[in-house]
Amino acid sequence: MNTSIETSILEHLHRLDERRKAEVLDFVEYLATKSNAASITVSWPNLDPERDLARFQGVLQFDEDAVAYQRRIRDSEWT
Repeated sequence: MNTSIETSILEHLHRLDERRKAEVLDFVEYLATKSNAASITVSWPNLDPERDLARFQGVLQFDEDAVAYQRRIRDSEWT
């Protein structure tokens, strides 16, 4: 780590009370576990906004012909 960054962190840390130091420690532990978990998981590419699922969520209305077609396909595949 960069020594100037470490020095700055330590200077600020010495000015804090015990409760704040405990919060800093919790946060540092959180960052450490988060970075360890991130290195293990697969990095997924960013989604293209045009294919974002949030745009397609909601109630879809199908007309009766589409439903009948799907039922025909399902029945022909399952029988």
